[in-house]
Amino acid sequence: MLDTTVTAVPAWLATAEADRAERELSEKASNLRLVMDQADKVNKKLAELGIEPLSPAGYDRHGNAKAAVLIGADYEDYAYEVRALWSTGDNAVELHTADFEEDSSAFGRVRLLRSIGDVAAARHETPKFPARPRDYAAEARWAIDSLNVDRLGNGEVEAVVNALNGVTAALLNLAPSSSRA
Repeated sequence: MLDTTVTAVPAWLATAEADRAERELSEKASNLRLVMDQADKVNKKLAELGIEPLSPAGYDRHGNAKAAVLIGADYEDYAYEVRALWSTGDNAVELHTADFEEDSSAFGRVRLLRSIGDVAAARHETPKFPARPRDYAAEARWAIDSLNVDRLGNGEVEAVVNALNGVTAALLNLAPSSSRA
């Protein structure tokens, strides 16, 4: 019969749990400092250009970045709402708009904020959403599976297709992480 009594946690496990909790807290604090710094950069750039946002950049209670809302949508003028976020890749403020004709508006990047005129231009630009990353491994597997070698009816072509499928399968097995790059 199984012993169901509670056993004491080993001292090393208690130490390990404390270390994990400390690292998690440190990570959260580091991420929050980064988000706060990015919000400060956005708000500073807006102030430099004389832009008074409807709501400044900041962060929510979970530590996620909140975009500065610069101007609301004008449905009669077909103008989008414009928001500002920090772009770490460009080291600049980027402007986002949302398609107000959609039921749930997802904001997408339209341009970088270089001058005050960029806000006016952004109001009339359709948001651009990044394309989903391609899964080359899935595409290669689909290509292998889509050719039914038995139905080709030509022994030489079957040999070439089998060789290509074999090389493709070998590459997929040798470099599984390259499809995510």
